[in-house]
Amino acid sequence: MSTRSADARDAGRARILIISPWETVWSLGRDEDVRAGVSDDDRFIDAFTRAGYDLHFLRPRSAKTDPRVATSFYPNFFRATRGLPTPLRRPLWPLLFGTVASPRALSVAKALGPDVVLGHSHYATFAAWLIGRRLGIPSAVKLFGVMELVHTEWPAAKYWFKNLEQIVALKFPQDAWIVLDDGTRGGEILRARGVAPEKIHFLPNGLNLEWLDQRPNRAAARARFGLAPGARVVLFLARLVPSKRPLDALRAAAAMAGRGVPDVVFVFAGDGPLRAACERAAREMRVGERVRFLGTVPHDAVPELMAASDLFVSTSTLTNRALPTCEAMICGIPVVAYDSGDTARVVSGETGALVADGDVSALAGAIERLLASDGERAGMGEAARRVARAEFVSWEQRIAMEMSIVDVLASRRARPGS
Repeated sequence: MSTRSADARDAGRARILIISPWETVWSLGRDEDVRAGVSDDDRFIDAFTRAGYDLHFLRPRSAKTDPRVATSFYPNFFRATRGLPTPLRRPLWPLLFGTVASPRALSVAKALGPDVVLGHSHYATFAAWLIGRRLGIPSAVKLFGVMELVHTEWPAAKYWFKNLEQIVALKFPQDAWIVLDDGTRGGEILRARGVAPEKIHFLPNGLNLEWLDQRPNRAAARARFGLAPGARVVLFLARLVPSKRPLDALRAAAAMAGRGVPDVVFVFAGDGPLRAACERAAREMRVGERVRFLGTVPHDAVPELMAASDLFVSTSTLTNRALPTCEAMICGIPVVAYDSGDTARVVSGETGALVADGDVSALAGAIERLLASDGERAGMGEAARRVARAEFVSWEQRIAMEMSIVDVLASRRARPGS
């Protein structure tokens, strides 16, 4: 046993084996020097190691490691098969995880002797179940949302085609399911799929609540991002990927330009595979002078970016209650969004405007209406801050909730048969 392991055991903290499908802690495609977005993985490691837990990760083979934790590897079949068509990758990756990663995970677990095994995402459910049963230790799976499982309105054939691997993954029983509330109604969906309610721990996402009391200077913020002092700024902050539908936001900009709405700038903060397509579409729609693409913005610059903006717009397919929407509310920025997933729980007529999912014309109309009323926007912004202060939780609170679940699981290892 390593010195760190012995110290963790002496302190009464558990040794945890975490089985991950991601090569690194940061899986957001960021440059190493730019922390774009929030990594739950990073927060988890930082808090748990400081609390004295002994963490051991099993990841796909990569040249990168995290000095805070011990790491083992399994063959990186994700990278080797990434070029295959999506309909082929989707069933292949869970199969390879079961046949390649799971035996490796069992071997590592036998050598390590963990108190708890924690799988990340639906890929790791079989491996966590296998280790738990073979070694007689508690097993848990952490889901960072349930994604397309939320689309229960789809026809049955489409729903099963899109979600078969996740539905199958839920059949492997765990001692605990830790589900993060990303706005895709994870707790409700797991219960509907037959997971025992007492096994489900539905946790809110952590947020930077310290931003509630920050009021960056608007003029300085606009100067930083090259925005004219008198412009009315609509912010889109997300990865430029199909599920976020940035092209819908561009179409809304084009609709407003067609109606002659003046002095409006749409700012797209974020990068991704659709960046070139979005820039091309902006030129083809003849709204290039109304659109700015900032690329990746460091997460600690988000409060300034919000201060430079008048409205926040979100057009995702799964939910528009993800972290950026909540961050806009914390910063007092009204939200205009598609009514998808569980968005209506936080975005309402009090804090912004919801429109029918996919209705670009209604999206453009809501943006135009709110931009026309400084007083209404100001009232919505303050209401958004009040909702955020009352309902959202800090990262420290959220990680403490997860830590208490792990402590209970580890205590079961200490009391066989409990």
